[in-house]
Amino acid sequence: MKNDADRSGSTEGIDAGSGSGPARVLVDATESGVRVRVHPGLCEGWGNCHRWSPEVYPLDDEGYIAIHMLEVPPELARLAWRGADACPAQAISVIGERPPPVGVVVASGTRTNP
Repeated sequence: MKNDADRSGSTEGIDAGSGSGPARVLVDATESGVRVRVHPGLCEGWGNCHRWSPEVYPLDDEGYIAIHMLEVPPELARLAWRGADACPAQAISVIGERPPPVGVVVASGTRTNP
């Protein structure tokens, strides 16, 4: 999904959510999950975020992430982190608590599931 076209990284004239250029995602903790933010100018179009977490990271027609900010529900928080971790350009920030690894027993005594 890597696009070899020249990408200046300029965010001038890019509307949040327009899908018209590179984006950067920042994730904040909310009662409903986490918030993802894509950082403009850093997305290089590799598509790893979408490859690992298509439910969270849609791509535009050129292969760049198509969102700037997104509220992610608790059931998709693990996927939000997975997609952000897969970004070689580190263009995605997730703000919020990272879910415990799958199969880890948490303080309540319950085992986490995927």
